[in-house]
Amino acid sequence: MARFFALGPLVLVLCLVLYNSTLTPAQTTEDISPTNTSEQDTNANGTGSSDSPTTTQPPSTPPVVSTGTGKTGPGKDSCRYQLIAKGNEEISIMMNISDSKRQKHTIWLLDKDHKEEIPVSNESTIPLKLLKPCTNYSVEVDECTLLGENHFNLKVSRSENHSAELMGDGQVCFKDSKWNLTKCVNITTEDSCVEKPIDINLETCIYTMNVLMPPVKPEITYSETIPTKFVWKNKIQKSANVASKCNGTFEVSCTYDNAQNTYGLGENVYFVPFKMYNCTGKYKYYNKFINSSHKMINISCDWKNVTLEEKVNNDSIVISWTQYPGDKCPGITWEGFSGICGDKHGECHTLNASTANCTFNSLSAYTEYNCKLSAQINQSIGQHSVNTSFKHRTLPYIPIFKEKRISVSGTSHNSFSVTCNELVDWNGEKGIYIAKLKNKNTIEDTKRNKHECSFLFGNLYYHTNYTFEITAENGNGFTSSPIKTHKSTSYNDKAVIGFLVFLIILTSVALLFVLYKLFLLKRKRNAEDEQILLTPAPLRRVEPIPAAGLVEAYKNKIADEGRLFMDEFQSIPRIFSNYTIKEAKKPDNQYKNRYVDILPYDYNRVTLSTGGEDNYINASFIEGYREAKKYIAAQGPKDETVVDFWRMVWEQKSSIIVMVTRCEEGNKIKCAQYWPSPDREAEIFDEFVVQLRSEEHCPDYIIRRLILTNKQEKASEREVTHIQFISWPDHGVPGDPSLLLKLRRRVNSFKNFFSGPVVVHCSAGVGRTGTYMGIDAMIESLEAEGRVDIYGFVAKLRRQRCLMVQVETQYILIHTALIEYNQFGDTEIPLSEFHSVLKTLRQKNGSNNSSLELEFQKLPKFKKWRTNNTGSSEENKKKNRDSAVIPYDFNRVIFRLDIEGNQTSDPEDEDEYTSDEEDESDEYINASFIDGYWCNKSLIAAQGPLPNTVEEFLLMLYQQQTKTLVMLTDCQEDGKDFCFQYWGDEKKTYGDMEIEVKKTESFPTYVRRHLEIQSLKKKEVLEVDQYQFLKWKGRELPEDPQELIEMARIIRENGKYDNSKMNRNVPIVVHCHNGSSRTGIFCALWNLLDSAYTEKLVDVLQVVKNLRKMRQGIVETIEQYQFLYAALEGAFPVQNGAVKTPSAKDTAQVINETTALLTEPNSTSGADQKEAGESSEREAKESSTAEAPPAEGDREKPSPEAQTNGPAGGDD
Repeated sequence: MARFFALGPLVLVLCLVLYNSTLTPAQTTEDISPTNTSEQDTNANGTGSSDSPTTTQPPSTPPVVSTGTGKTGPGKDSCRYQLIAKGNEEISIMMNISDSKRQKHTIWLLDKDHKEEIPVSNESTIPLKLLKPCTNYSVEVDECTLLGENHFNLKVSRSENHSAELMGDGQVCFKDSKWNLTKCVNITTEDSCVEKPIDINLETCIYTMNVLMPPVKPEITYSETIPTKFVWKNKIQKSANVASKCNGTFEVSCTYDNAQNTYGLGENVYFVPFKMYNCTGKYKYYNKFINSSHKMINISCDWKNVTLEEKVNNDSIVISWTQYPGDKCPGITWEGFSGICGDKHGECHTLNASTANCTFNSLSAYTEYNCKLSAQINQSIGQHSVNTSFKHRTLPYIPIFKEKRISVSGTSHNSFSVTCNELVDWNGEKGIYIAKLKNKNTIEDTKRNKHECSFLFGNLYYHTNYTFEITAENGNGFTSSPIKTHKSTSYNDKAVIGFLVFLIILTSVALLFVLYKLFLLKRKRNAEDEQILLTPAPLRRVEPIPAAGLVEAYKNKIADEGRLFMDEFQSIPRIFSNYTIKEAKKPDNQYKNRYVDILPYDYNRVTLSTGGEDNYINASFIEGYREAKKYIAAQGPKDETVVDFWRMVWEQKSSIIVMVTRCEEGNKIKCAQYWPSPDREAEIFDEFVVQLRSEEHCPDYIIRRLILTNKQEKASEREVTHIQFISWPDHGVPGDPSLLLKLRRRVNSFKNFFSGPVVVHCSAGVGRTGTYMGIDAMIESLEAEGRVDIYGFVAKLRRQRCLMVQVETQYILIHTALIEYNQFGDTEIPLSEFHSVLKTLRQKNGSNNSSLELEFQKLPKFKKWRTNNTGSSEENKKKNRDSAVIPYDFNRVIFRLDIEGNQTSDPEDEDEYTSDEEDESDEYINASFIDGYWCNKSLIAAQGPLPNTVEEFLLMLYQQQTKTLVMLTDCQEDGKDFCFQYWGDEKKTYGDMEIEVKKTESFPTYVRRHLEIQSLKKKEVLEVDQYQFLKWKGRELPEDPQELIEMARIIRENGKYDNSKMNRNVPIVVHCHNGSSRTGIFCALWNLLDSAYTEKLVDVLQVVKNLRKMRQGIVETIEQYQFLYAALEGAFPVQNGAVKTPSAKDTAQVINETTALLTEPNSTSGADQKEAGESSEREAKESSTAEAPPAEGDREKPSPEAQTNGPAGGDD
């Protein structure tokens, strides 16, 4: 190295000489500007390069010197200079001055904006630390020639030492301390507490400072408890992409009463409750603090989590609680308590160390009070109170009259207007005023008024003293004390006229004479009648019917318009007059009879053990089959006899009540409601309290579990099962006798050995009541003897209570019910026993058929069941896909092309189907209404649309307002057309109907399409969900029944078809290729699932039998029948036991169904309909005979076809 420096001056001199020889005169005299460093800079190795802004070099990069020119002086080679890099931080200027005249030269440092003179000697050094990085510089020496490179820059692009300064406008400025470079940036949430590069754009490159960003302005939160803890709410946490660097010191400074304390995050802070603190969070950043907003903190002790125990009466409320100050201030004790409800202050006491209570007295009954409890705290913090509020309603009580005074004013000589002052308070739900008119302690009239205490009593006896008694009964069952007054009617002043007096006397004499004659005549007749009636008229000799002869006997009796039935029935005496009815006819008991001519015999009437004269109730003990007093036949209780009814149930220890009527039918009151409604839960009838424990609604009956308590006895409460049959039509009898068989099974399932007689009642307690008892007893006879004596048993019933089995149709119903039971037996299976029963049904004994196969063979084919004239006509044959499956006329779906709106109605209003003859203007489509479990017409079975029936198919959906559509085929299967594709990717138009697919969802076993259907004649759009099952293609039956079950379950959920009649009034449309084979299986499963979910029972035979009546070709093979059992087996495994029972809905034409039951057993072929047209006339005649007449006889217009064989007054 010493040698190298020794040769340096010699080499420099030689270079100057050589360089000087190359200069032209122009170059020595002209000023040359610095060149663009981006084009002329060289790197550290001397190689030329373009200086990109993105290029970065470490701070140790040596300065880059670029080639350039300098100014020359006047003398040749008098002064020469050269720029030489010296280390990493300085540029050295090497000068050679040969002109002795000027030993000192001025040296200038230039960048693009500035020119600065620098001190110089023979060798001058420019420190780079005084320069800016990435900036082009040049050096000029006055009157001196440049040798080599003139331009240079420092390629430092990354800062190593910087500082930060927070600005007040949400900015932070970073300053490089070495190069004096500053960059300010905004503080954002995204950059909060993140290390990031800050770029400064300089001339030749981008200068970068790697900085730690400060956090955004901190926000602090705290827990409203003592002790509390502070939390930095908006602190940036570590995420997947960015690591938070907010690790500096954070503290919270709180000031109270000129005292300041500092706390750390998460530290327990014990503030004084009810005092205001001013707190600020501080975060240390580059030796400076970032402050949060001021937070005012005042922690109040609460009383919100105290458990209150209430005891509420009609005039007081007692509140007890455990002394506990809540969650905010543990350790603070209470000094005292106070309370107020409304304007009533409570008396509060501390009972012991942990319990206190407040009592509020003198409250109003059935009034909602806003109550507040206060607890006082008295510590060093001062006197404070905390509160808790609640609402309570006092219990109801007896109503209170404002004044116990009745105003009676005569509106005529024998009528009064009775009023009273309004109540001070009902002390419960608003109820009714009840006014009773008494004459010598006999109630002659009772009136009720819900709106005001005002009544009108007219048509009274003249010159009679009456007692008026008014009570008020609120909606909670409490009755006020009666207020009474007396008033007498006036004389009949019109009778004082002399002419009228004479006429009256004359008439009276004549009348007395006539009455005397009538009296003598009546006494004579009574004597004759008594002599005759003591010997009852002989009954016909009707032989008992063996089980095997039931069908044949029925055919014989129903022939010739049922003349034999009529003769038999009318030969049974309506009343056996040799049995007295004295108790029922007593004046004090007459008001207890619903009908004046339906009275119990004295010898077997139910006597109440109340003593004295008040032991009468219109009810009779009835013998069953070889069982004395098995039943009690009673009339439907009246309002005046409800207490007597419950007294009878209590005294006879009856645990089952069978009610075969509604409380109101055909706008007529049939029975008082003697049980509590679900919203009331309990009713009080004198000493009897009746509570409703549960109420289970099924399609044909309602089961109520009642608890009966007698307040006058110490015996424990009793459970009474109340079964109300609700499917007996207003007129006639149930169309399907299996409904009564199902009712009998329900009743028998609740019987026990220790219970008393079964109480059965309708309205009069004779017609429907006798029918049920006849069916029950004759089934027992059939099981015990293999024969029945229906005629003899009905006569036996009437010997025990008049008019039992009141009308001929009820007498026929007993026969059809026994045929149903004898043919099919009990095929109902509880879910809890389903698997064991199914295992038994499947078992075979050698080569014999299994019980399941024998059960299938019992199913009737319903050959010639109904006509199908409309679908068989020439003009409609082309609309049928399968000539063997044509809808019956009575339940085919009817629509009209000229009707644009919805043609559906509430199924409650359409329990019966239309007649076989339809309006010719009705359009035809191969579709049938199908009865569901809950209501009629809840399903539609349709064939897959043909190209010429798509418009009718869409119009049917539109007019029926269908929401759910089930498709069980593909459009093409095995090369056969099963269904015309009536939808597409785009909107399609068929005549006046448009259909568009709005959404398609694909699942493993089905596809769900959301369709919109619209008529061009209406604006309304029908939204339909179509479910297409995918696992039936090319098969007789689906491989996995559970896939079909699962789709049905999804439809139930999406369509909200819960276990009730809700959403059942709009039919679900189900279609396959012919509308029967696959559709029938789906409809059967749908009804069976409804039955299982509701009643936990299934009856496959009855469901299939009812479906076969609806449409041809349903469940024709044993394989399909077995599939239904297999599907249920998988749907309800052994550990699952929650299901329901099918509801057998039917038409009123009993004879048609019964006739169908008499046909030959089922085979695997379809039902033959060729003779339907020929039999329609005969069916119409049979229907007129068997169709149910008015159920209880019409008092005003008795039907000539209904042989009531009973009194006009017996509406049963």
